[in-house]
Amino acid sequence: MLPPKPADLIDREAEWEALATLWGSDRPELAFVVGRRRIGKSYVLARFAQAVGGLYYQATRRTEAEQLRSMSLAVGAHFGDAALQEGAGFPDWTALFRYVGAATASPEASPLLLVLDEFPYLAEAAPALPSVLQEAWDHVWPQRRIKVVLSGSYVTAMERLEAADQPLYGRRTQRLVVPPFTPAEVGAFVPAYTPRDLLRAYGLFGHLPGHLALLNPDASLAENAAQLLLSPQSRLVDDAQHMLDAYLGEARVHYSIVEAVAQGAQTWSTLTKRVGRSGGALLRPLQWLDGMGLLERTVPITERDPARSKRAVYRLTDPYVLLWYRLIAPLVRAGSIGLTPPAVLWDEVLAPRLDDHMGDVFEAACRLLMRQTARHGEASVLPFTPLRVGAWWTDDTSTQVDVVVQGTGGHLLVGECKWGPVTARHLHRLRQQAERVAQALRHPSPPTLALFTGLNAADVALDAPLREAIEANELRVFTADDLVRQLSAVSSS
Repeated sequence: MLPPKPADLIDREAEWEALATLWGSDRPELAFVVGRRRIGKSYVLARFAQAVGGLYYQATRRTEAEQLRSMSLAVGAHFGDAALQEGAGFPDWTALFRYVGAATASPEASPLLLVLDEFPYLAEAAPALPSVLQEAWDHVWPQRRIKVVLSGSYVTAMERLEAADQPLYGRRTQRLVVPPFTPAEVGAFVPAYTPRDLLRAYGLFGHLPGHLALLNPDASLAENAAQLLLSPQSRLVDDAQHMLDAYLGEARVHYSIVEAVAQGAQTWSTLTKRVGRSGGALLRPLQWLDGMGLLERTVPITERDPARSKRAVYRLTDPYVLLWYRLIAPLVRAGSIGLTPPAVLWDEVLAPRLDDHMGDVFEAACRLLMRQTARHGEASVLPFTPLRVGAWWTDDTSTQVDVVVQGTGGHLLVGECKWGPVTARHLHRLRQQAERVAQALRHPSPPTLALFTGLNAADVALDAPLREAIEANELRVFTADDLVRQLSAVSSS
């Protein structure tokens, strides 16, 4: 019987179902699970291992001898081996894996889930470990009812394990990417917040469960922001400036790129000028940040060869990181945090500039809704099923379209996102933009228009031209309520 997801585990239905499917299969499994630090993957894996009586081990940055000793104790505790529990550890990894194989060899033996979390730390301490694991997988475990999960937050290192020149190449049976939370999941941490305040909280604290879990559900948005972002004792006051330290010994260029992008240098030319490095010196750090899910390279949806496009822009994926480098880093460097009361910094510095910050965050959230709709096959939010989701801009970026969706049946949606109210003026401009996008895509019929507003539904007042366009099925309007509700619906589907 497959284990039900614990009621207190927020969201993660898809991840739990994938693990349950792996556990219920009738063959050996080797799964890779990847996701950023504080995204909650370790919590999900530990809870699942507990639910099925599996063996979970989380590696840390220690020597090989210390890792082997700790792993020996964990194996002894799981199998009730007194000698191992007393410290009679395995001499090497080969002996450990053979012991595990022997313990699951009997036809009467129960299946075993073996989770090696933060596996890159293990492989760093014991470089031969992937080869030893490959030998066990090929020759010791083929007929065993064993399910092995290798997990890691060092995404690029996890991907490297599967390269053609690596021992584990071709052995993986499943791959699970644990995604960040959407604005809808923020509501699980602060259920009393309005949809607009949920979007604000998403823009302030980001999309990582480990950050959102710090929110006080009984505190207002201003109180949470002052306490978590502007107090010298808080983890979030400096987390963004140390987020790469666990992976890179030298990350000055990487941090400089992140800060430059946050402050508006989003094209190749502006980045090289701002960071002060040649294009060649930036390429690998940019690719690394992209691979880690911290940065995304995007091109206009009309580009036919995205990989070679020279119209690419770079955007930060985590709203908290974007906010920190935009608004909090200057306060840290000026010594204001710790000198000025957090509530005063919120009232006089962050709050007045929050709407400007939320413009970019809201645009990304609207595109996220369209992508989530496509991934989950949920078409109720649109009159068609999306095939491609993106944005569009001219070569000089003077004209930009926030949301473009190409769908089945030759459908096209063109949308504009406004953190504040939407008016007839926005509809007029959207019609002009939609015409340019349709021409660029050689789309024969008029596209569906969409206006997204960050206001709560109760605060939206549509003027006559908007109402007429809605009645004519030309326009769809999405409020903050729609965004949060629809994201919640597709996340739970």
